[in-house]
Amino acid sequence: MFETLFKYPNVLRRHKEGPLAAERAAYLSEQAAQGMAQGTILRRSSYCLCVAIELQRWPPNRCYNEDEVEALAAAWAEKRFNCGRASSPRWPKEHFRFVATDFLKSLGRLCLTSTPEKSHYEAEIDQFIASQQASRWQSKATCRSARWQITRFLDYLDHRGVVLVDITPIDVDAFFEHMSQRWGRSSLRTSAKILRSWFGYCESRGWVRFGLSEAILLPRIYRHEGLPLGPTWDAVGRMLIKTNGDDSASIRDHAIILLLSVYGLRSGEVRRLHLGDIDWPNDRIRFVRSKSKRKDVTPLEPRVGNAIARYLRYSRPKTESRVVFLTLRAPYRPLSTGGLYGVVARHLSKIGLPKKGRGPHGLRHTCARHLLESGRSFKEVGDHLGHRSPDATRFYAKVDLVSLRKVALNDLGGLI
Repeated sequence: MFETLFKYPNVLRRHKEGPLAAERAAYLSEQAAQGMAQGTILRRSSYCLCVAIELQRWPPNRCYNEDEVEALAAAWAEKRFNCGRASSPRWPKEHFRFVATDFLKSLGRLCLTSTPEKSHYEAEIDQFIASQQASRWQSKATCRSARWQITRFLDYLDHRGVVLVDITPIDVDAFFEHMSQRWGRSSLRTSAKILRSWFGYCESRGWVRFGLSEAILLPRIYRHEGLPLGPTWDAVGRMLIKTNGDDSASIRDHAIILLLSVYGLRSGEVRRLHLGDIDWPNDRIRFVRSKSKRKDVTPLEPRVGNAIARYLRYSRPKTESRVVFLTLRAPYRPLSTGGLYGVVARHLSKIGLPKKGRGPHGLRHTCARHLLESGRSFKEVGDHLGHRSPDATRFYAKVDLVSLRKVALNDLGGLI
């Protein structure tokens, strides 16, 4: 590995004869296999050599904690700054700390100074989540959200010295009053519904006083407050025109936006899409629904198929990952929730749309409205979106402006 990086004999000899040469070469080879640029690997090789020299001063099995990595990075950055190699120690320190942490982790010699504290009621929360999964919660995202909401509430009360068995409605009201400074009514309502279910379960097990769940009041949500938001179908068309470029980012983003807008997919359904989910010979594509985990097979729309094929041929990195959409920079990995949100929000902002409804779910609303305005039935739209209940699809009728306008213009005759 070192022979491909260094040309000068002295530099090559320093890296080959330095401590942990085999481990450093293996680490750098792994980064190169992930598609990392050679300039980045060169910088990492210097960081790794410095870390290896420091490790040589200690016993072979000694682990470094975060504070020690921080001190090592600060010393290295200060040295770079003093010799004129950097205008300030800030960024050398940040870069060195990142690489040192990653390298030590690959060696198995990184230990965390502290581990996140678990809730005192972790076992009780596990039982509650398991009971809900067995009855009505099929989505892992729903379970994660519920666990987060309950843990946040219990941590808040723990800081106030209140234990589970002594919780009163006054404590619950104090929590929501505290959170109302940052949360809107919809978020407060979501939290209240989860806590109501949690306390109902606790009451059945005798962990809290009876009647606590009924004492939780849900914030009022106004009838039109939660209407689906998102760009118009014409705005999506303008966005697709702007992403129809030849650079890697545009090719990837164009395919993602087409999938979201044409099929009305959720974020996770795009992020989890695998190469094996696309049946090219039969022009079919399979989606794993985020909530029901049901596998839906649907025809592959030609424009979407062409966009995905173009991405796979010209833009997708060469990697062993079977996930379709990956990051643009090494180390290549599947897009995160925030990464996919950023893809959509970045392009929607370019056409001057408001911030609300700018994420991937906004395009799902756009797709639903477009189908309804085109004359599709609730059943057809629900099947297209993967809904299990017609009530979920009826929600979009509130923003079917074309149909509502026809009702408003009808001659009501003698009724007026």
